[in-house]
Amino acid sequence: MSRPLLTLVALATIILGACATTSSTTTTTEDAPLATVALTDSGLGDVLFGLDPETVVANLTARFGAPDLDSGWIPATPNLFGTCPGETMRAIGWGSLVTIFVDDGQSDLGGWFYTYTYGYDYAENIGGVDPRGLGLQTDDGIGLGTTVADLRSVWGEGLVIDGDEDIDFWTFTAGPFGFKGLLSGPGDDELVTLLEPVESCS
Repeated sequence: MSRPLLTLVALATIILGACATTSSTTTTTEDAPLATVALTDSGLGDVLFGLDPETVVANLTARFGAPDLDSGWIPATPNLFGTCPGETMRAIGWGSLVTIFVDDGQSDLGGWFYTYTYGYDYAENIGGVDPRGLGLQTDDGIGLGTTVADLRSVWGEGLVIDGDEDIDFWTFTAGPFGFKGLLSGPGDDELVTLLEPVESCS
């Protein structure tokens, strides 16, 4: 993982207020049942990378209810969400599912869906949680709370685990399968706490 969770926590208290928007009519999962959406290395189910923001947000809002995070368009240089390509980026999220849009200033789409991250609640500065109860998984059943043993059984030798025991910070990459993320530890019983495509903001 190229951007440590510790950096996210430190930055969140500084700029979260400028990024998060709330609505008195926010729809919860109790109001609208969730449609199944698979986490893939090309998007969220049939909501594919490269689509314009309006299409993506309308599609996911129909499934998950109104988003509870919107950073607005901000410089793509280092910020709470990493360093993204292009000139500007925008994060729109539903609980711990955050979609990332980028714009190079030349797109007729007004930016496009670049990547997503799943497992970090920016509102509460907590990782490994799913406050909206989305329960998203890959087609192979990998999601938040999946054990390291299950990762090995699905991805085999394609799984690479790295970390720093001194600060108890652990990452995984399954490059051939297009995913990376954070772990609670390196042992077989430890859990996935964040999951995102390998192609993401660094």
